[in-house]
Formats: sequence, C-alpha cells, structure tokens
Amino acid sequence: MEKQMRFRIFKQNLQLIEELNRNEQGSAKYGITEFADMTSPEYKQRTGLWQRDPQKAASNPKAEIPNIDLPKEFDWREKGAISAVKNQGNCGSCWAFSVTGNIEGLHAVRTGVLEQYSEQELLDCDTSDSACNGGLPDNAFEAIEKIGGLELESDYPYHARKDQCHFNSTKIHVKVKGHVDLPKNETAIAQWLIANGPISIGINANAMQFYRGGVSHPPHILCSRKNLDHGVLIVGYGVSDYPMFKKTLPYWIVKNSWGKKWGEQGYYRVYRGDNTCGVCEMSSSAVLDDY
Repeated sequence: MEKQMRFRIFKQNLQLIEELNRNEQGSAKYGITEFADMTSPEYKQRTGLWQRDPQKAASNPKAEIPNIDLPKEFDWREKGAISAVKNQGNCGSCWAFSVTGNIEGLHAVRTGVLEQYSEQELLDCDTSDSACNGGLPDNAFEAIEKIGGLELESDYPYHARKDQCHFNSTKIHVKVKGHVDLPKNETAIAQWLIANGPISIGINANAMQFYRGGVSHPPHILCSRKNLDHGVLIVGYGVSDYPMFKKTLPYWIVKNSWGKKWGEQGYYRVYRGDNTCGVCEMSSSAVLDDY
C-alpha cells in the first residue's frame, strides 16, 4: 500500500517538476530529488520557518547599511567564513541552522577563526521556538542572548529531535547582544553582507523541493514572495552570463541545511534583483557581544 501511495505522489510531483521547468525564467533545472515522493506536508517538515508578527517585527532594530560600491561577485566561502553544509534531517529546525550559520560567519569575519555552533542547544533550550516543529530567527537570537551564548557543535551535538536542555555556561564560545533587520532591498543586503558577513533569511522553499542546480528564477505565481517557510543563509552573490542567449542572471548564493547531496553541493542559487521567492522579505543578523 505504502509503495502504491508513494508512486501516486511521485507521479503528481512529476507534473509539478514539469511545470517548474516549463516556467523557469533562469537557468535552473528541476527534477527528481530525495523529496520527489513526498507530499507537500511531508516536505514542509524539512523546512520549519514560522511567519513573523508584522507588528513585533516593526520594532526590531534596523541595520546600518554601508554606502559601498559592489564588486561583480562576492563569496564568504572563499574567505573561510562559512562552515561545511549541515543536515537538519527530518526535523523542522531550519531556523536554528540559519541562525548558527549567521553567527559562525560573523565570528569568523571578526576573529579569523571559523567555529561551528550548536543547533541542538537551540532545539533544547530556546523556549520561544518549537524545535523540530518550527521557529523564527528573531526568537532564536533573543534566546541566545537570554541563555548566555552558544556552545560548540562538538560539545553539544545535533540529533534532530528535542531533548532536555543541558546547556553548560562554562562552554560558551560566542555571545550575542541583539539582532538587526535589513531593509527589503537587495542592493542594501549585498552592501551589508560584504561589510559584515553572511545573513539569515527566510525564503519560500517551493522551488527547492525539486531543485537540481542552476540559477533558480520561478515566476512569482509558483513561488510567492509572501509565503516564507524556510530559513537559510545568504553567503554571497554572483552573475552568470549566457552570451549565446544575450542573457545575464545575477544570483544569490544560499547555504541550505539539507546535506551536500541536495542542490549544488548543498547550495541554492536564486535570482537576485526582483525578490524571487521572497528572498529579501525577511533578512536579519545577530549582533555579537564584545569579548
């Protein structure tokens, strides 16, 4: 029975794949992935971003945007500020990975030392979020401030389910004193990224279920800007040139948390310039404490 059901879901998903490929405005290819026989609710278990309360978000501190010229491309991976791609597993904890990735990057840019911080600490000890049932980066940044800091992943390893909080304050490696929101402007986001480090964002993950590679640019009708359901990390940007088609595709480089077998070695390139899939609707960052 299970096999028949999976095959039926798979056939339905093939139609979605065909629709994405037919309407693709970039260079992305969509096809069979590990999520190809999952229903939409099953797939959503691999995301986990909550919707923001607009009133509460309006009072968040705003980031200062440096007035700098943008190079054609920029990538924090090349500067040693991005840890290896991780895997959240069958757990809606994307929000935690987006937050630790942001803090790892800020710390590496500031100190020159790249450390890997504990997502499990957030699953267990952040009482404002719901571990594998979802969360919000805003809440997680505030929780880290309240808890006192983050431990290393090696001291508090990930196991994709909520457990008792066993935070040890003697093992803190990084502290946070607040968080800031970035404007809904892709130029400003790139300027801030260059000056500070990778950025925690929310995105609509519709096109990511079947993404195989390339610059993803689905039409808004297939990837609403408002329905953000997945927390990821912007680590850089670039441009793909296609002289034969007289086409230039600017893109963001997005680190995902579904392991290295997904996408482009765990990364997603998404079109930059028209808020594709809501890429600039909810971008934020921790503010590190001085230490």
